[in-house]
Amino acid sequence: MKKKKKHTGSPAEDASMSRRFFAYLIDWYLGGLMTAFPIALFSMKQFDTVQNQNILTFAPPTGVIAGVLGVLFALVYYVVIPAACWKGQTPGKRMLRLKIVQQDETEASLGTMLMRQGLGIIVLEGGLVTASAVWHQVAELLTGVSLVKPLMYAGMVVSVLSALLALTQGHLAIHDRLAGTKVIQLAAK
Repeated sequence: MKKKKKHTGSPAEDASMSRRFFAYLIDWYLGGLMTAFPIALFSMKQFDTVQNQNILTFAPPTGVIAGVLGVLFALVYYVVIPAACWKGQTPGKRMLRLKIVQQDETEASLGTMLMRQGLGIIVLEGGLVTASAVWHQVAELLTGVSLVKPLMYAGMVVSVLSALLALTQGHLAIHDRLAGTKVIQLAAK
């Protein structure tokens, strides 16, 4: 059995909500750009503009292909980078010296990041993340059922509940509870 690697450095303290919020804003912006990039390429080819990000208006099967690529790009940003490149850090968390770890402060694995970031944030709490809007549109294109608005509103409700939970002791949002993670503040170098 492989031994889990413990977070190294000074004793960790839970990250403040303000730092987490600013890291979220950075990741919301950069993650949104990364998600939108493949969609913008398809939009440019089809509409001569990168501004059409509504894949529901793309000619079949272009919308599905662009949407799936957008979600894959989002997973690279939100899951692969913090799991494989910057151990527990998205670019926003890295800039603000925050780190996602297991609740016992061992490093979060790829599976943990997929559970936290992919399922927890993008799918369940998806009201406030660009990748969520894209997967809602892909689901609608594949099923033919109008899913975008109901999934968006459900995601917003879950996001608000998650934010309220994060305000409680321990600052654990729904995605943290789902994956068994927490966010810590790294000591200054």
